[in-house]
Amino acid sequence: MSEGVVRQLFSADRHEPPNAPAWDQGRARSAIERIVRDTEARFSPQGLWPMHPQDDNDPAPQYLLYFGASGVIWALRYLEALGAAKLERDYAPFVEPLLALNKNAMGRKDDPAFASYLMGDTGIQLLRHWFAPSEPIAAELARLVDANIDDPTRELMWGAPGTLLAALFMHERTGEARWQQLYQATARRLWSQLEWSDEFDCHYWTQELYGQRSTYIDAVHGFVATAVPLIHGRHLLDPAEWQAWQDCIANTVRQTADREGPPGQLAPSPHAAARA
Repeated sequence: MSEGVVRQLFSADRHEPPNAPAWDQGRARSAIERIVRDTEARFSPQGLWPMHPQDDNDPAPQYLLYFGASGVIWALRYLEALGAAKLERDYAPFVEPLLALNKNAMGRKDDPAFASYLMGDTGIQLLRHWFAPSEPIAAELARLVDANIDDPTRELMWGAPGTLLAALFMHERTGEARWQQLYQATARRLWSQLEWSDEFDCHYWTQELYGQRSTYIDAVHGFVATAVPLIHGRHLLDPAEWQAWQDCIANTVRQTADREGPPGQLAPSPHAAARA
């Protein structure tokens, strides 16, 4: 990482000085092993994992991918898949029940289209498919992606950008044409929803989120977070479509750079951007 990038990421009031010791693989693996062992030790079949007090004063477990049991299981399985840790327990039997538990906890018990990637069914179904791939799970994932195309949040956590990422993951796993088709349909819908700012000469999306209509540039709700799955899945788009997206993304990032802050810092929204 270049010194310039470190300066962009470092904030003196939030971070330790960037003077990390030299890379030591053994030390890194030891730290991962210690974290994994502690995580597994805190698991119980009845309560899964308690919430961290810095996340929520209520220790009751959560189940979603974003900050719940689904995310913990995903992280543990990912570390094992990389060869970075060996798990002492099989968590596969606990994944499917998370769907009903999460819907109940999120107040969406009777919602058949709770398709949010980070908060709803899609992330949990992706985890199920990772443990035990099957056509019924894949079909349900395809239904969720399709059902989420017109979600008005237009951001990664709840909306179509998140299920766009799910379609990309499923295409990487299976190579099936249906995932490319869903990916393209979602990307085209997002393109049709772009708005134009005369003030900043760039495109943006409006997020209808938590009862408010807002505009964000950064992650998780903003333009950049939506651009990431588009960039990673560009090979699934027609060349002319990707060229249009590339021009759009580059222009919005360029036009919303906060030139009063560190180089490359993005403003939270076009309305907060400082123009050169």
